[in-house]
Amino acid sequence: MNPRPDLAPECLLAPPAGDGRPPLADVYSAFASLGEAGWRTIEITSQPAADGRMLPILAYVSAEDVDIVLIGGIHGREPAGPLALARSVPHIVEQGRTQGLLVMPLLNPWGYLHDERYGPSGQSVTDSDHALGRRSEAACAEAAAIIGFVMGAVRIRRGAGVLDLHEDPLYEAPGDGVAARGSYLYVIGARAMDQPACRRGLDCLDGARLPLVRTGTTRFGETLVDGVVLDSADGSIDELLAVRLGCSPVITVENTLRAPNEPPLSVRVDQYVEVLEAFLGASAGEVPCARRS
Repeated sequence: MNPRPDLAPECLLAPPAGDGRPPLADVYSAFASLGEAGWRTIEITSQPAADGRMLPILAYVSAEDVDIVLIGGIHGREPAGPLALARSVPHIVEQGRTQGLLVMPLLNPWGYLHDERYGPSGQSVTDSDHALGRRSEAACAEAAAIIGFVMGAVRIRRGAGVLDLHEDPLYEAPGDGVAARGSYLYVIGARAMDQPACRRGLDCLDGARLPLVRTGTTRFGETLVDGVVLDSADGSIDELLAVRLGCSPVITVENTLRAPNEPPLSVRVDQYVEVLEAFLGASAGEVPCARRS
């Protein structure tokens, strides 16, 4: 069922990417359960649909003070994150009973529909260089709205943990980047590597089906040390949350994609459900995620 009758018709159809991602309306519907659980639903901004209607970019907040930030769907060619968050809604609702959560599960719905990395302007929807003092204005309208939202419209406490689920489509730059099949992390924040959530995430990926890639160089020239790129100054929302708001740990997870659906989307979603459970660990008795052979 379409949870929003104002959604454009293209939202009701499976996107043409061919990787099995569900219609955008199904993704919106999954997160509607957060509103039903008493969370605030906030429309940060929107992007244009083909018929002139708009694709809302939504955030969900369980409490006034935010202890945990969960992010997905910044890049449209990386659907595993928002789909894992959608499948984990019951777990997220339970976590929100005892902690303040901010969930921004699909920050680039236009990219999800069109299988494009960036938004319709061709720019990253969460570029933060303007808020980090590196450029005079935001890269695009979405970046201005999303960064303005996290900086001023919600109260993210210092020391809040952040998990941002990305993927690394190596086929976009053949011959560059991490060679091995698996996953790696960006980690930033004060004493981030010592934080329990970070250790749980590393333990989870160490035995996962798409295991931690411990060495190599990303296609952006960053060196992996034990599967981690530490303290990257990349102008991302993750850097902003760590540097400007004092969040820690701020963890970005990357699955490496050898082709648009290799590994298959279902495998990547399974892995990110486990990573999320490990990150949230407190509600699971601090037990790392299940191992996959």
